[in-house]
Amino acid sequence: MEEKFINITDKKDCTGCRACEQICPVKAITMKEDDEGFLTPIVDKNKCVNCGLCRKSCGQIERFRNTNKLKEQLYLGVKPKNVEIAKNSTSGGIAYLISKLIIEHGGVVFGSAYDENLMPRQVCVKDFEWLQKLRGSKYVTSDTKDTFSQAKSLLEEGKIVLYIGVPCQIGGLKKFLKKEYENLYTIDIICHEVPSQKIFKRYLEYEEKKLGEKIISYNIRSKNKIDWGMGFCAEIKTENKTKFNKADFDPYYTAFLNGSIYRESCYECKYGNLDRIGDMTLGDLWGIEQFDYDFYDKNGVSLAVVNTDKGIKLFEMIENLVEYRKYQEKQVTKFNGNLEHPTARTKKREYIYVELDKLPFNKYAKKYLSNRNKIKYILKDIMPRNIKTFYKRYLKQVKKWVKR
Repeated sequence: MEEKFINITDKKDCTGCRACEQICPVKAITMKEDDEGFLTPIVDKNKCVNCGLCRKSCGQIERFRNTNKLKEQLYLGVKPKNVEIAKNSTSGGIAYLISKLIIEHGGVVFGSAYDENLMPRQVCVKDFEWLQKLRGSKYVTSDTKDTFSQAKSLLEEGKIVLYIGVPCQIGGLKKFLKKEYENLYTIDIICHEVPSQKIFKRYLEYEEKKLGEKIISYNIRSKNKIDWGMGFCAEIKTENKTKFNKADFDPYYTAFLNGSIYRESCYECKYGNLDRIGDMTLGDLWGIEQFDYDFYDKNGVSLAVVNTDKGIKLFEMIENLVEYRKYQEKQVTKFNGNLEHPTARTKKREYIYVELDKLPFNKYAKKYLSNRNKIKYILKDIMPRNIKTFYKRYLKQVKKWVKR
């Protein structure tokens, strides 16, 4: 008899979305961490009835495609009129604004929040207190848990549901649901790909050892030291201390930005293109200071790509609460490569996880993760903000022109 169940033999064939696990009628599938710490389905053949539902629900075997797309996507630069919303968000706080209004209308929002161990997981939010936990980028795999099943139950009850996630999670959700729901709205995040929770956990343990206290808060994109668009900085808090790690001097941040620690399927992402999976796509409007400096804001500017009629409805909900400008596709994709293609796989990815469990993290980080050329980053770090702005606006363009 032909085997119809999921059988992952190549790591690039799974995104870890859990759709197969949640749809299995006999609970024959269990998600377990592989040697790198990425969730992968394991099938109990003694329970399996070979129904094939797991394969049919897999968004990686065959990606889901929107059939209700707009003829022309809208590319919008957006920032809230309430400055405090942007200050407390990773970019412009647009996901927060939309989520708040969904809850005010009696709906629920699914998004990523840290658990008690600072590991990201998708959660269902029904009130404003919990909504705060969804704010901010995570830069690590967010476990969907049983949220696809939760979302389906709520949709069947007639609840308005907004699901926010990386594109493969939205694709997995839609394959799991198997039909369109009028009361479902989706936002996919422009994804820079994701590392495993295992390497993130090792990193946090390493930082806790240096601080001598348990970390109670981790903000990967703090604006308290560096303005939006001028660099990246993580803010780490314990009960008695606050530490700021600038990206170029932080081993985890460095490895994330150079693309060497992502899930294998990320490098061949089927959703990392302009055929977006969500009703709306949200991210940072990188490069705004180069093509529309007057709209730049040190607190952040969001890029909102409206993909469907439902996406238009989402934007209309917040239209009076934001400032926005329309742009051309080429303007926004020029500075936001992950909107139209996945990150390229590095040579270092071949071996970077091999000694994660074998070496103390300080030695592992020095060997595999940290920047080698410190002088370059020290000079970049001490550069005044006005010089950085000038560089971003003009010198980058001059360098590209000279290369031609």
